[in-house]
Amino acid sequence: MRFFPMFISAASLISVTIPLPAHSKQSAYIEPPMISIPTGSYMMGSEQGRADEKPVRKVTVPAFQMGKYEVTVAEYRKFIEATGYESSKGCVHRIGPQWFGSGEHDGTWDDNMYVLSEFHPVVCVSRIDAINYAKWLSKVSGAQYRLPTEAEWEYAARAGTTSKYFFGGEHRAKEACRYANIADLHAYSLSDKLYNAPYSQDAINTCNDNEVMISTVGLYKSNGFGLHDMEGNVVERLADCYQDNYEGAPVDGSAVIKKECEVFVARGGSWHWPVFGSSRRMMMYEDFFAALEGFRLVKDTQGEALEASRGSLWFVKLLEQAQKKAKMKHKIENPHYPEQLTDIDLSIMANGHINITWQAAQKSGVTGYAVFRQDPLSNNVVALTKLTNKNMSFIDETPLKHNGRYYVVALNGAAKGLPSHYVDSSPKKVYQVPARIEGEAFDFAPGVVVVNSSFEPEGDKIIGSIGTSTASYTLEANSSGEYLMSIRLFHSGPTQNYTLMLDERPIKTPELSGERGWRTIKNIKVRLDKGHHTLTIQGETPLFAVNWFDINKV
Repeated sequence: MRFFPMFISAASLISVTIPLPAHSKQSAYIEPPMISIPTGSYMMGSEQGRADEKPVRKVTVPAFQMGKYEVTVAEYRKFIEATGYESSKGCVHRIGPQWFGSGEHDGTWDDNMYVLSEFHPVVCVSRIDAINYAKWLSKVSGAQYRLPTEAEWEYAARAGTTSKYFFGGEHRAKEACRYANIADLHAYSLSDKLYNAPYSQDAINTCNDNEVMISTVGLYKSNGFGLHDMEGNVVERLADCYQDNYEGAPVDGSAVIKKECEVFVARGGSWHWPVFGSSRRMMMYEDFFAALEGFRLVKDTQGEALEASRGSLWFVKLLEQAQKKAKMKHKIENPHYPEQLTDIDLSIMANGHINITWQAAQKSGVTGYAVFRQDPLSNNVVALTKLTNKNMSFIDETPLKHNGRYYVVALNGAAKGLPSHYVDSSPKKVYQVPARIEGEAFDFAPGVVVVNSSFEPEGDKIIGSIGTSTASYTLEANSSGEYLMSIRLFHSGPTQNYTLMLDERPIKTPELSGERGWRTIKNIKVRLDKGHHTLTIQGETPLFAVNWFDINKV
């Protein structure tokens, strides 16, 4: 039974109805449009990037040709129909509250929630499937197709640039939606409603690419070589065996090859993540099989600069029709998302009510504002009110007895901007030690976000995602003495420090090490005098989080 997604955009629905012409069935294969990449040298990697992007070194790449687009469903279908090849089954493709992996792992290349047209990238194909497709295409066409090497991919993606992105530096990240289908304001606004799978506001680019998930290939501006979707849309599998740095890696454009290899390189990011950058690497186990991953091909020209190939003309013509219809939908709908509000304040009135005020959005197009309150202890969020754009304040007459967190969102009809920063009402919750103190039960924590962790047990999923911010808690000891503290922490691995303070005095804590994940740090010695104390904690990386503290008397 064919699986259809919960939501198909109008553009995708139109694309699905574009029939392949009768003579296409007589074509033994689809010749992919190819771009000629000239011989050249570049500095591969980034000194500002992750550890596996170093050391930066000069690499010389012989001329080759690269697919103008990622391989599409239509192209892969030719392979299956011609050969009867048994493509991999059991793909992880469904979206649910924890994003991927919900429900049955039952996807195939032609039956998953991302098969929106013949002109979308083919996904739910394994690395071996991609290699076998390239071998078949080579055999029937007489050309030599294969997966790109990592050096070829980065050279082609950069297209002569040295900046973080092929379209510019970090300051141009807001322009990413002109060049890539990525996690953006459009996805942020609709994904929770469509899939019950919300984005975190710090995990998107603040622009609008007009797509919620995977898109028709080639909708966005190309890079300097004329390649499309080198950022975003689908992750692209490469030929190289992954190693965690570039020490000893080839400098002639060839792949890293090992006799025994279980982990390979992938590049480019996807529609589900913010824009990655030209040097960003991914590692992928050979048997990993899911729906964010596709591939594109290169044509090996043995270093010879050959004229670019336009591809099978009937296919290119239909693809251009699909692209035109998708872009027309973008142009017609094109919701304007208001900017994030940056000036929000909270004051406590004499009667105990909470007064929230903010500055008007700077740009026009705002029709109103919505005020929300989060209860950090339950992680429940309620919409308190929606106001017209003339109202810049709201009074909560029934505030929480403990700390409540407020934020405001600018609205333009159904389109919503990003939430403002949180402001806390900050009434102190005093913990009588010995006690279990939940990470989300802070008094004051600007910059900290309360979320659910899918990796913690039921009944204990609410956490304080602290990152590099600071969270404060109030304790009361009924008697002086020595105490032992345990902390349940999440860290990003492999090694990380954090700061724990008691009344502004540092507490010696062990270093976090090992694989990324949750750790329980035990037997931290603390002396508490009788009376009130302030406990604060701060991390060093964005992924640092706290589930709870346990404080017991020795």
